[in-house]
Amino acid sequence: MSGTDPLITRLTKAAEVVTGDDQRATTFARGLILGALVGAAIAGSTLWQRRHARPQAPEPVGKGPAAPASGEGPAIEPPRGA
Repeated sequence: MSGTDPLITRLTKAAEVVTGDDQRATTFARGLILGALVGAAIAGSTLWQRRHARPQAPEPVGKGPAAPASGEGPAIEPPRGA
């Protein structure tokens, strides 16, 4: 087998070697290989779409703007009605 043959050709040749002269087994192996490749393409496409459709994660705490020094900024009052 040559390394320059397309992947599907190499896989079908391998299926023919494994199944021998049985035409039905060779046809089944080709269908199985083709189904696996199509399934992998669909699964990869779905994962790719989900990854790019996901909203960006918020910035982690502590990575935002610097907090005001103590004594600066708005005063925080204790809870009411407790």
